[in-house]
Amino acid sequence: MFNIFLVIIAYVLICLFEVPSLIRDKYWRDLATFSVFLLSAFILSLLMAAGVKLPLIDPMLYKAFTPLFEWLGVI
Repeated sequence: MFNIFLVIIAYVLICLFEVPSLIRDKYWRDLATFSVFLLSAFILSLLMAAGVKLPLIDPMLYKAFTPLFEWLGVI
């Protein structure tokens, strides 16, 4: 339970540090992108702090990007 509390506090501090300047400078696209990435990282961090066993992402990334890299001639 304490781990979840620490994760929440960490993400609140990140938001308090980053979001006001994005709003003040009217960087709406950056704010939207930041929010999407921060929310996804927050959810994964909460799941990890709660002790949920997450699947490995490496095989899925390899399957997803190998055809693209072959098409681009990178591999």
